[in-house]
Amino acid sequence: MKVDEGGSAERDSRVLIVHDARPTTAIPIDGIVVLDKMELRTRTWGSGVPEIVLLHDGLGSISQWRKLPDEIAAQTGTTVLAYDRPGHGASTPVPAGAWPTDWMSEQAGVLALLLEALSIKRPVLMGHSDGGSIALIHAANKPDQVLSVVALAAHTFVETRCTDAIAALHQDSHALIAALDRHHDDAPAVFEAWSGGWLQPGFQDWDIRLLLAEVQCPVLLVQGSEDEYATEAMYHQTLDALASSTLLEGQLLPGLRHGLPRENPDLVLKLVADFLAKVTPTSPSS
Repeated sequence: MKVDEGGSAERDSRVLIVHDARPTTAIPIDGIVVLDKMELRTRTWGSGVPEIVLLHDGLGSISQWRKLPDEIAAQTGTTVLAYDRPGHGASTPVPAGAWPTDWMSEQAGVLALLLEALSIKRPVLMGHSDGGSIALIHAANKPDQVLSVVALAAHTFVETRCTDAIAALHQDSHALIAALDRHHDDAPAVFEAWSGGWLQPGFQDWDIRLLLAEVQCPVLLVQGSEDEYATEAMYHQTLDALASSTLLEGQLLPGLRHGLPRENPDLVLKLVADFLAKVTPTSPSS
């Protein structure tokens, strides 16, 4: 059954793209994409149309990918783009209160608009945590417009382990917000939007497992065995839900927690490069 989770993409799609001048493509290129009332910050490693698009986690930003995008671009010979979702990093608008209950579906719609604005056709989507969920929703909504998905610690339904962990952070958030302050223009607003979004009563029945039957592209699903926001049931049930994928690989990594790209970026780089070599023997744009 096809569930249209991306209806929010129907909006004014007037676009202005602004890139900072750089002396060489070896240096990341920062840009701004204006979509209706949103200004999304982007960063690109490499030249030409991006072939891999990175989607950060629920409290993430471009800067929190650290060196991984540059290393992926170098290892795979592709152009990599990361972007800040609205409210994250320096992107606007800044949220006022909790994200709405359909925020991940809404952000899949924003992703569709961004890809269209930048003329990115059939990219590899690599998402971490909430970003992985958004990537999977987009791949289900637009199955002919995604080459493959790498989902790192993605959520596909709500577990008590996740909401308990977020509730504990919400009770004592000062240190975390202080650490996030260098990555976001308004770290308190991002934290309140994320934590409030996950903890609100109307979100507790969120579940995209049925929708994932629409995902047809190759998928690499990765989760740490010690993920503090998900049980192993999340990993196994998500694999089951992705049975329609043309190539499905799973990695349950012993000893690793939720922050996979930051905990072990070298391992993530190897997993991504090996997977892309299988699904795109020459390059993701082939």
